[in-house]
Amino acid sequence: MSLDIFIKTKQIIKPISTSFRLATLQDLDEILAIELRAYQQPWNKQKFIDSFDNVNTQIQLILVDKKIAGYLLTLQSVEFIDILNICIDPKFQQQGLGKQLLDNLLKHQQGSAINSLLLEVRKSNITAISFYQHYGFKLIDMRKKYYSNGEDAKILRLQIT
Repeated sequence: MSLDIFIKTKQIIKPISTSFRLATLQDLDEILAIELRAYQQPWNKQKFIDSFDNVNTQIQLILVDKKIAGYLLTLQSVEFIDILNICIDPKFQQQGLGKQLLDNLLKHQQGSAINSLLLEVRKSNITAISFYQHYGFKLIDMRKKYYSNGEDAKILRLQIT
């Protein structure tokens, strides 16, 4: 009699070397290129320029082997941070980089007055909604016809205190 044993194993994933830094205007072309590859309705150049001009806005980059792989654009108020845009280059997606960006953001909020993260996400963006819900974000409201094409947005919040 033969006894076969099958063991389910995880796929071995090569660790990636990541780092973080704040974006500068010199990064704008690379940020726009990632935005265009990732989204059907990308932000335009002027929106990013306006973000660089706002002292309460910050663009955090995640680098893979010193190359920009994604970014997190935030607007900070006194008690919360509004995530305006989070984007990972499609060739780097599904590798945990979005989670690393959020983890890095939260790490830098320890001891601050910030008590939550807020964001709007397209009602149809099931992948992003699932990602945020797994991270701990909760649905708190809807914005009707929020996007330029008339699509509704879900408003999500992550309570951090």
